[in-house]
Amino acid sequence: MKFEVIEQAGTWIVQQQGEEVARFDRQILALDEVARRLREADVGDAGAALSVRYQARAG
Repeated sequence: MKFEVIEQAGTWIVQQQGEEVARFDRQILALDEVARRLREADVGDAGAALSVRYQARAG
């Protein structure tokens, strides 16, 4: 099971297996959603992965 949390224009997008499943205005809410989904899933020995992508900042 693979999750990705992506920052895009001030919004945090949660993707599961490459499909968007939720959007939030705060990163912590997006991470809470991933945690909730992991608790409800029967991951077993398959494991899970999480990546976080931040929007590039002008510097």
